[in-house]
Amino acid sequence: MNIPPGLKQTGIRIGAVSLVKAMGLTGRVILTRMAGPEGIGLFQIAYSYFGFMLMLITGGLPTSLAMYTARRPALGWVWFKRLSTLLMLIGGTICLFTLAYSSTISRWLGNPVLEPFIRSLSLAIFVVPLLSLLRGYLQGLEHYGAIAISEIMEQAVRVGLMLGITWLWLPQGVMAAVGRSLIGTAMGGIAAFVILLLFLRHAGQQNEIHTCVPTGGADGFWFIKSSLVISLTRLLIPFSDMLDAVIIPSRLQTAGYTSTQATAMYGLLMGMAMLVVYMPTIVTAAISHTLTMKLVLSWQEQAYDYFAKKSRKAMEMVWIWGTASSSFLWIFNRDLAQLFFNSAATAELIRSLSIIPLLVGLREVSTSILWSQDNKKISLIGTTIGITAATLCHYFLIPLDGFHLKGAVAGVVLMEFIIMSGNLIGLRSLLKEIRIGNLAVHFLMVGAISAFVIWVSEWSSLTVNWGSYAVLPNILLFFFLNGIYLMIQYRLRS
Repeated sequence: MNIPPGLKQTGIRIGAVSLVKAMGLTGRVILTRMAGPEGIGLFQIAYSYFGFMLMLITGGLPTSLAMYTARRPALGWVWFKRLSTLLMLIGGTICLFTLAYSSTISRWLGNPVLEPFIRSLSLAIFVVPLLSLLRGYLQGLEHYGAIAISEIMEQAVRVGLMLGITWLWLPQGVMAAVGRSLIGTAMGGIAAFVILLLFLRHAGQQNEIHTCVPTGGADGFWFIKSSLVISLTRLLIPFSDMLDAVIIPSRLQTAGYTSTQATAMYGLLMGMAMLVVYMPTIVTAAISHTLTMKLVLSWQEQAYDYFAKKSRKAMEMVWIWGTASSSFLWIFNRDLAQLFFNSAATAELIRSLSIIPLLVGLREVSTSILWSQDNKKISLIGTTIGITAATLCHYFLIPLDGFHLKGAVAGVVLMEFIIMSGNLIGLRSLLKEIRIGNLAVHFLMVGAISAFVIWVSEWSSLTVNWGSYAVLPNILLFFFLNGIYLMIQYRLRS
């Protein structure tokens, strides 16, 4: 069968990310049952610090390198070596700083128990930025297979070590065990980095990569300008996560909960419910990942009609997938919470956040389109406004009677909605040819599939006793039918 290259690359990306997410979800579910909501809450707070440091070090350099390499493949490796030297210096300094001041950082994050978590993540602060930069270079060359293998290896090592170390150290206390297990993040990064270096050695010999091509000062200026704007946009999300890790537990304590209860509630929201609702976005992330390089090249070559057609097609596919994913979370929220976490409290949070896959999908792909046009200001402004609104929402709503975690949910949804809306306003001239009638038809088709699956699930529950896993056949049927519809629409618009 003749598979279009774009569909093949997106399929590879979806397959790899799905496997990586499945391993991560499995690991998180097992860890949740070992550590409980409080342990997962501390785990999530520590990772919010790591995510912020990662983006602080790398900024927009991996994305800028990917776009630069897509335009000028012969010079990509030259700039990778230059930028990796810079990241080694910055990452090494922050790694040593984190190791030396882990107790101070844990107190600043609001919980002294976090010290072993922070210390275990310090090495990853040095390793993972270099890995991200190398993946950016390979993305520019469209070596998605190598990137996929490295991601699978990284996740396998990380999750395997995380669970193994937790199990071995569990007799000495849950927090100490989970804290030490985070060393798996660095080990996974090292394993993936070695895999990619071996691939590059082989690919370099085959393609005779030349690294002695001279580069001009204009390239350096472009990197500074491009990465600065991207870093400001991307840095805001991890910064927001770290703010949430401090503000949400603190405001819950203001509402009358103890520190332990507040950390556990934060773990329910950010470590459990958010993990589930963001799972469907692996498809839109894959579309965005593979789409960006093609749009960059078409925009550079002034193929504006192709650029517009490709952009509209991607947005329409994301609308279908986002609508289906949100419908899925709304219908199966109780089953998912019971299946993964055996927690009824998580179900309501999943249902309240069910709109997230649609908002995030439209936000990610629209951001890729804007960046391909070298228009990064719109995303930066929208992200800034969204995070500010979410922070204010968390600060003022969480302590109010009847809100608490609902206030935190409102902040998350509001942030994603504002960022997405800003992007779509910026792309209104490009997207105006998308017919509202088509979007309505897609919405109705997803609704019809959802109604059919609900009917089948009620009928099957009467005729067959599936036990604890009764939801699995219905989930498979739901995504099978929606997947067929998505593929049909993709083919029709190819």
